[in-house]
Amino acid sequence: MVKASMIHHMNVPIDDVAKAREFYAGVLGLPEIKRPNVGRPGLWFGCAANELHLSVQPGLTGGRTGMSLHPNERPDRLGGHVAFTMSGSLDEIATHLERQGVPYVRGTAGLPQIFCEDPAGNLVELNTGWAQEPASR
Repeated sequence: MVKASMIHHMNVPIDDVAKAREFYAGVLGLPEIKRPNVGRPGLWFGCAANELHLSVQPGLTGGRTGMSLHPNERPDRLGGHVAFTMSGSLDEIATHLERQGVPYVRGTAGLPQIFCEDPAGNLVELNTGWAQEPASR
């Protein structure tokens, strides 16, 4: 049987490489990793065994959207987001974002999570982790 063993990477569209680097490396502390020439500008970051690929999308008008930061209130983006488990407490993460001038909201699903946007308007979840539980069928 063929089955997926892990999520290797996620690709996120961006409009500005410098602003994306400032957010993902500077604010979130992700290490930038080598990226091959794939024919368009972008960045790659490592995160444990996983990678985050950022690719400049022509015609994307970036910038924070002004939409609600709650995933279920973002019909234009269908609530899609990338999530990172962070070190520190939720309060420490919130304080860090405030110092960086990044607007955020705390999640309402009962999980330890905060939502914000990257400079291109992509929704980003920052959490402190939780145990996976099998779905009941």
